[in-house]
Amino acid sequence: MSIESWFELSGIIVAVLGGGIVGGYKIAKAHGKKLISKNFPSNEFWSLHTRIHEILTELRLKTDCARAQLVQFHNTGYFLDGISMKKMSLTHESLEAGVTSEMAGARLNTKTDILLTLVVDSMVLMMNDEPHLHITEQMKPCHMKNLLHSNAVVAFSFLPVKGSGGQVVGYTMIHWCSLNKMDEIEESTMMEAMMEARDEIEIELSIEQRQEAK
Repeated sequence: MSIESWFELSGIIVAVLGGGIVGGYKIAKAHGKKLISKNFPSNEFWSLHTRIHEILTELRLKTDCARAQLVQFHNTGYFLDGISMKKMSLTHESLEAGVTSEMAGARLNTKTDILLTLVVDSMVLMMNDEPHLHITEQMKPCHMKNLLHSNAVVAFSFLPVKGSGGQVVGYTMIHWCSLNKMDEIEESTMMEAMMEARDEIEIELSIEQRQEAK
C-alpha cells in the first residue's frame, strides 16, 4: 500500500472515531439531561414542601410552642428473617428562635431512623387521634420520654397523619420547652389548631403522592 493510501485510510479511521466520540457524547449528554429532569426535584416539589413548612410555622405561632414537626414513617433495611425495618424520621420542622432542632445532624438526640418498636407505647397513644396536652414528666419511662427530656420538652401534643389510602404514614407534633408557656396553653384552641394543621398536611402529602405516581 502506498503512503498516499495509508494517509487516506488513517483519515477515514480518525473521522469514524471522531464521529463516534461526538455522537456518544451527544447521546450521553441527552441521557444525562433526561436523568436530571426526572430525578431532580421539580418546581411542584419545592412549592409543596414550602407549603408544609408554612403550615407548621402557622401551627407553632397559633399554639406558641417551641417546635412544630412532621415525622414520617418509612422502611430502611431488613432483619435477618427478611422483615423490613419500620422506622420514623423527622422530615419537616419549624422552630422558635433559639430552640435547637431535632433534625439529623443538628445534634445527637435526633429523630432520624428511629425503630418504631422502640416507641410503641407513644405510637399507641398517638393513634388515639386526639391532640390532648401531654406532660412529659407524667409519662411512663420509655424511649420517647428520654428523647423528649433530652430535648428539653416539658409538654407536647401529636396527631396521626394519614395517606390517601387511609393508612397512617406519620404524625404531626408540637413541643413546649418552657413551663411558663405551658401554663398559658388553652387546650381547646390548641387542639383545634392541631387538627386544622394535620388536615392541611394530609392534603399536601396526597398531592405529592399523586405527582409521584405520574
